[in-house]
Amino acid sequence: MKKIRRFTFYFLLGLAVVLGGAVAGVWLGQDRIIALFVQEVNHYLRTPVKVGRMEVSLLDQFPRVSITLHEVRVSGSLAQDTVPLARVRRLYCAFDAWDLWRGHYRIRAVTLTDGQVYVGHDGQGRPNYDVIQYDTTSAPSDKPLAFGLENVQLARIHTTYHDQLRQQRYTVQVENMKAELDVNDMLVDIAAQGDTHVEALQMGSDAYFRDKALKIKTRLRVDRAARLVTIEPSELNIGRAAYGIAGKVSYQGATDLDVRLDGRNTDVQSVLALLPPRVANRLSAYRSRGDVYFGGTVRGTLAGENNPRLDFQFGCRNASFYHPDYRQAVEQVFLTGSFSNGTSRSARTSELDLRGVRGTLHGRPFSGSLRYTNFQDPSVALELNADLDVARALRFYPVAAIRGGSGTAQLKVSFAGKMKEFRASPATAAVQSTGELTLRGVQLRLRDYTQPFSNLNGNFVLRHNDVTIGSFTGRVGGSDFQMTGVLGNALGWLLLPRQQLLINANLESRLLNFNQLLSLRASTTSAATAAAAQPGGYGFRLPTSLALNLRAHAQRVRFRRFRGQELRGTFRMQNQVLSASLLTVAAAGGRASFRGTLDARQPSLLRLSSSTSCQQLPLDSLFYVFEDFGQQFITARHLRGTLTASAESDMYFSGSLDPLTDKLEAEVKMTVRNGELNNFAPLQKLSMIAGRERLRDLRFAQLTTPVYIQSRTVYLPEMEIRSNVKAASLVRVTGTHTFDQQMDYHLSIPILPGLLSRVVPGNSTAGPSLLLAIQGDEDNFRVSYDRARAQTARQPTTAPAATRKPGLLDGLLKPAASGAAATSTTLPTEPRKPFETKKQPEKKPAQPQTGEYFDF
Repeated sequence: MKKIRRFTFYFLLGLAVVLGGAVAGVWLGQDRIIALFVQEVNHYLRTPVKVGRMEVSLLDQFPRVSITLHEVRVSGSLAQDTVPLARVRRLYCAFDAWDLWRGHYRIRAVTLTDGQVYVGHDGQGRPNYDVIQYDTTSAPSDKPLAFGLENVQLARIHTTYHDQLRQQRYTVQVENMKAELDVNDMLVDIAAQGDTHVEALQMGSDAYFRDKALKIKTRLRVDRAARLVTIEPSELNIGRAAYGIAGKVSYQGATDLDVRLDGRNTDVQSVLALLPPRVANRLSAYRSRGDVYFGGTVRGTLAGENNPRLDFQFGCRNASFYHPDYRQAVEQVFLTGSFSNGTSRSARTSELDLRGVRGTLHGRPFSGSLRYTNFQDPSVALELNADLDVARALRFYPVAAIRGGSGTAQLKVSFAGKMKEFRASPATAAVQSTGELTLRGVQLRLRDYTQPFSNLNGNFVLRHNDVTIGSFTGRVGGSDFQMTGVLGNALGWLLLPRQQLLINANLESRLLNFNQLLSLRASTTSAATAAAAQPGGYGFRLPTSLALNLRAHAQRVRFRRFRGQELRGTFRMQNQVLSASLLTVAAAGGRASFRGTLDARQPSLLRLSSSTSCQQLPLDSLFYVFEDFGQQFITARHLRGTLTASAESDMYFSGSLDPLTDKLEAEVKMTVRNGELNNFAPLQKLSMIAGRERLRDLRFAQLTTPVYIQSRTVYLPEMEIRSNVKAASLVRVTGTHTFDQQMDYHLSIPILPGLLSRVVPGNSTAGPSLLLAIQGDEDNFRVSYDRARAQTARQPTTAPAATRKPGLLDGLLKPAASGAAATSTTLPTEPRKPFETKKQPEKKPAQPQTGEYFDF
C-alpha cells in the first residue's frame, strides 16, 4: 500500500514538473513562436492581415498548444474592396506540445469562432479571395513553422457569397462545422459534417432555400495539381428529407460542374424549396404525406454570365397534402413534374412542367396540368377540372375576403398565352382561354359585409377575356336577385392588379332591402369612413375596379320608412361616379322619378347632384316616409293634400351616409292641391282674426311656389294662400326657416271691413293689411305685429330703383305688389347664390301666385 502511494506521489510530481516545464517553456518562448507564426503566414498571404492581439496558450485547445489571434481582419484581393474578406473574433491555430521540445512547429488544427466571411466577384468577374500564394522554394521539413492541417472547425461563422456579374447572392450561417484533412502531397482528402442555416440563395429576383436548416455530411478529394474536386457520395438533410450528392467540380480556369442529386424521404417542403419563389411562396406552409420524390443533375460551366444546365425531376404517388393549421387535406394525389433552365441555361429558356395532376378533396375529384416556360417573358398553359365542395375547399386554401361558405361548384378552365402580353392588354392579348363555372346552392360569408350571400345558383361561361352570365340567382340578406349579362375583362380583373371589371347586365328582384345592403361593419370600412361609421350603421363605397351598366327592376324597395314599388331604371358607373339616367318608383301613394349623379371619388365626401320630380304624393305620407325631414315643427299629422313637385339639388354625405347639411343647395318648385293644415300651433295664436276651431282646420285649394335651400336655411319667397277662413281668406307669406329650427316668417293678411276697428285702436291710419311676424324656434316662438315691416312699408324710397344695388334673392322675398308688406330686416339682403349656373329672377314687383278658391 505504501509503495502504491509512493508511486502515485512521484507520478503526480513528475507530471506537475512536466506541465510546469511546458508552461514555462511556452511563456519563455511565446515571443519566438508568435514571430515564427507571423513570418510563416506572410509567406502564404498576399493581402494584409490585422490582428488585435496574439497569445500562446496551453488551455484554449488543450492538450494541444495554441496560438490565439483576437479580432482578426483579412483584406480581400481587390483594390476597391471596402468589405474585408474575413473578420473573426478568435482564431486558434494548434500544434502538438512535443513540438516545443523539437523546435519545429506544425499547425495541426485551426478553429474559427464568431466571424464573418464575405466572398465574391465584382462586376468584371474578378474574385476577392485570391489571397493565398504558395512557397515552393523550400521543403516543409526545413521550415521551423509550417501548416500540416488535420482538423478545421468553424463555429458561428456568417458566410456570404456575392457575384455581382451574375446577380447571385448566397447567405449561410455556419453553426458548427468540423472537417478532418488527410494531406498526401498534392492530394487532400476532406471529411466534413455539421449544421448550417441557409438564410437565402438569391438568384436574380428569386430567393431559394429561404430560412432552411441544413445538415451536411460529405467527403471530398481535392487534387491540387489537376485543380479538381471530387465529391464522393455525400448527404444533405433538409428536415426529414435527405439529398444524395455526388460528382466533380473542376476549377482549372472556369468552374465546371458535373453533379448529381437524388432525394430520399422528401416532402412538399423540400421540393418547393427548389422551385422559383413566385411559384412556391403561396404554398410554402403546406405539408405532405406519402411518396414524394426528387432528383436531378447540374452540368456545365459556372463563370461570368455562364450558368450550368439544371435538370430536375420531381413528383408524388398516392400522396396527401395538408396545412397544419387547417382541418382538411387533398388526398390520393398523383403528379409528375420537371424543371430545367434549358439549352441557354437562363431564365429565358427555363421551363416548369406539371403533368398528370389528379387527386380528391373530400371524395370529389380534380385534375389538371401546368406548363410554365420562359421565366423572363413567361408563357403559361393551364388546364384545370374540379368538382368542389366550397366549404372543404375554403378550409384547405382559405381566401382572406371570404370568412366561410358551403355548397358545390364545378369548374372547368383552360388558359394558354404570354403573361406579359396579357398584363399589358388583357382585352387584345393573343391568349386562348375558355371555361365554365357552375354554382349550386352556394352560401358565402364575406369579410366586409354583415349580410350573407345565400342560395347562389348560376352558370358562368368564359370566352377569351369575358364571362357570360347565363342565369345567376341568389340572396343578399333579405334581398333577392336574378342577373343575366356579361362580365367584361373578367379574367384580367381576376388575375391582374388594378384591372377594371365591366358589368353589363340586367337585374330583376322581388325585394331590395337597402337597410341591409348598405349596412357595413365599422371595422371593415375604409380609413376615411371608419371614424364616422358606427356598428350597425350605414356605409357606402364604390370600388375603383368596377364599371357598371345595369338595367334594374325591383318589385319592392325598402329603406328605413320608405316603401317603394316597381323601381325601374338604368345605372351606370365609371371611376367611382354612379349615375342614373331615369329612375322611377311608386311610393307613398304617388310616383317619383329621379335623374342624378353620385360622385364617390372622395369616400368621406359623397356628392349627389340630382333632378327629382313627383306626382300626386300625399303630403302626410311624404312627411312620414322622410321622418318629418328631421324637425318637429310641422309634421305628418299637421298636413293633408297632394304634392306635385320638381327639385334640382346638390347634396353631400359622409362615408356613413350622414347628410352634410351645411353644403346642401336645392331649388324646389312645388304645387300642393286640396291642402290642409291641421292643429298647427302657430295658427292658434291668430285667434284675433278668426276662431280657434276655424284655424284648427285650415284648408286651401292650391298652392304653387318655389323654395330655395342654401347654407342650412330654407328661403320662402312671397306666396299667396287662399283658405277657407273668411277673415283671412287671402294670406301672403314669406320668410326663412333654418335647419336649427330658427323661424322668421312674415304674414300679410288683408283686413276685412269691420275688422279694423277691433284690431287697430284709436284713429290709426294703418293700411289695408295686417302685418304679422312668427319668430323663434319650434319649441319657443311668438306671433307679433310686424312693426318694423309696417314702418318700412310707410317710408318712401329715398334712392331711385335703378341705382339701388339688387339683392341676389330680391324679388323672391319682395312683399306684395300693393306695397303693404316689405322684406323683414332680419332677412339677409344678399344671401349666397344657391346655384350659380341658374339664372336668378329679375328685380321687378313679385306677382302673387294664384289658385282656385274654396267658397265655404
